[in-house]
Amino acid sequence: MADAVTEADFGPRTQDTAAILIAQVVARVRQLPLWLTDGWKAYTAALLQVGGVVYRSRRRGHVGRKPKPRLVAPTTLFYAQVVKVRNKAGQVVEVSRRVVYGGPRRFGKQLRLRQLGTTIQTAFMERWYGTLRGLVAPLRRRTRCLSWSRVRHRGKVWLMVSLYNFVMPHKSLRQGHTPRTPAMAIGLTDYIWSYREYSRLPVHTDPVLTKQMDERIARLLPPALQDQPLGRTQVPTQTKTRTEHEKEAAPLPKAA
Repeated sequence: MADAVTEADFGPRTQDTAAILIAQVVARVRQLPLWLTDGWKAYTAALLQVGGVVYRSRRRGHVGRKPKPRLVAPTTLFYAQVVKVRNKAGQVVEVSRRVVYGGPRRFGKQLRLRQLGTTIQTAFMERWYGTLRGLVAPLRRRTRCLSWSRVRHRGKVWLMVSLYNFVMPHKSLRQGHTPRTPAMAIGLTDYIWSYREYSRLPVHTDPVLTKQMDERIARLLPPALQDQPLGRTQVPTQTKTRTEHEKEAAPLPKAA
């Protein structure tokens, strides 16, 4: 995706949150991209939840129960992890790389085809995290600017994501003497947007496209996660809020 940020999710670091984020990315790009993450074990299971295929092995003989179907990785799924080992002081003393899905040779071939070098690394995402922490004050390691509202926090992050994709040129995407943004690299625009142009651009939400996107995400998620919020900004209606306040303010029943 030429360093472009496609999705960002918010919530606890659980396997369900990872599965929802993976489903959003796959629904956005409409294919299984190459995945590079840290050594968190939940990513492996979440990728199978979203991109796995059902495999039914044959029963050997005529005695015993039939083998249960299980999820396996398809041939188009490529996933590797970068595991960092730290000492008691928090310093990195060892870095190991392992290919989880795809095989070492096939994974190395995919890295070269996508022009990602020959080494399994997460330097691109770590650099993006550093940029995001510098732009969004609540994400800094030592700060007094805390986020008290999830909706506002989501808006701050997505504002920086949009500016990162359309307004801020990247040195790694430069072609000769022509600076480019990630949006220019993937063909969404042919020039660098200004901050004034971005701030004055009218935003029109298309309910048809939003519904199609939600349907694609729902088809990728398992049934247990289809009813959960998909990381979008959801403001409760006045009726729902008023009902909750009425329930909270209702008098307690008197003891007999």
